[in-house]
Amino acid sequence: MSAEVIRPIILADDHSVIRAGLKLVVERSKKYKVVREAANGKELLAFLEEVPCDIVVLDLGMPEMNGLAALEVMQKKFPKVKTVVLTTHKERSFLRKSLQLGALGYILKEDAYESLIAAMDSTLKNQKYISRDLMNLIVDNFTNDSRDGMSVELLTDREKQVLHLTANGLTSKEIAERLEISHRTVEVHRGNIREKLGFANNSELMKYAIENGYD
Repeated sequence: MSAEVIRPIILADDHSVIRAGLKLVVERSKKYKVVREAANGKELLAFLEEVPCDIVVLDLGMPEMNGLAALEVMQKKFPKVKTVVLTTHKERSFLRKSLQLGALGYILKEDAYESLIAAMDSTLKNQKYISRDLMNLIVDNFTNDSRDGMSVELLTDREKQVLHLTANGLTSKEIAERLEISHRTVEVHRGNIREKLGFANNSELMKYAIENGYD
């Protein structure tokens, strides 16, 4: 009987203590070996150029280049590498964007010790794996949110005002005048709304706002 193949992985997290803990979990399984540890997205991409890698365990909130930005590059340059996102973010917008960018696993850091190996095993089979507690939270939120699975509860009151005026076709300048704030502030609010709801541009945001009754 042949020995089981040990899969090379890269850990990407800006906290060395967390990486050390994850490395113990990963290598204790005897199925995986950590070949590199990256502190930010730029280091991760450089390491992917240097060494073979089957799986990346990826934190979203890293400096210099965050996890989502790194995922976007990985999808284009390293499409065969599987990704498990390991994060503290419980918002659906982050989950949705991560899956759109090619991640197959999405687990919370608080679940890492019990879920990480199972998530990695699933990604190698091209199967999605999401933390059970996170799935329960998403289901609970979804039952209270009829807006096509996207939560507006993440928005501040001001951001909801901007969303409403966007649905009415107002430009950023017109919104600024209406709310008596600067044009730059409106653009910041729109950017925050797009990020929280997972939209790439203002056109998608306007379409969503109109279709979901914010006019």
